[in-house]
Amino acid sequence: MNNDVERFEHWSSTYEHSWIHRWLDEVHSFMVETVAAEVPRLDSKVVLDVGCGTGRLLRKVASLWPETQLLGVDPAVGMIKIAQKLAPTINFCQARAESLPLASGSVDLAFSAVSLHHWENAAEGVREVQRVLCDSGIFCLADISIPGWLAKVFRSKARSGSVIRDLLIQAGLQLRAQRRTNAGILLVSLAAKTSK
Repeated sequence: MNNDVERFEHWSSTYEHSWIHRWLDEVHSFMVETVAAEVPRLDSKVVLDVGCGTGRLLRKVASLWPETQLLGVDPAVGMIKIAQKLAPTINFCQARAESLPLASGSVDLAFSAVSLHHWENAAEGVREVQRVLCDSGIFCLADISIPGWLAKVFRSKARSGSVIRDLLIQAGLQLRAQRRTNAGILLVSLAAKTSK
C-alpha cells in the first residue's frame, strides 16, 4: 500500500464529514457542468468514478441521471466500506486506477475528481481509463494543476496543464476541453475516446 492510500485508509472513517467536502462539492458540480456543456446529448448508461472515495460524486450523478448504472473504484478499503453504507444501490469495489476490474469498452463516462496526483502511475491509470471507455466514451478528469517548477518547490505530485493534456493524448484520448477553476489551481480536462 502506498503512503497516499494508507493516509486515506486512516482518514476514511471521518472523511465524509471533513472540511474538504465543501470544496469537493464545488469541484463535482463544476465537473458535471463541464460534461453537460461540452456533451449535451451524452447517453450515459454506465458511469465510473476512479478514486471515488466515499462515493460523493456518484451520489450527485445518481440524482441527475437516475437510470444510469454507477460504478466506483478506490484503492482504500475503508473508503469503499463507507461508500457502500452511504449508497447501497451503487456498485463499489476496491481497485487501483492502474488495474480497473472492468471489461474493455464497458463505460460510457468516467470521472476522476482530484485523485490523479495520488495514483502510483498516472500514465498507466489514464491508459486503463481509456481501455474501459466505449467508443466515443468521455473521461472527465479534475486535478490540482500547477507549473512544474512550483510542484518541485512544494514537493507536490501535481502536474501542469500541458502534462495532463499529454497524458490524455498519449493514452489515445482526444482532448475536447480544459477549464480552470478555484483561482486557476484546479484543472478540469474533458477527453473522448475516438473509434479506430
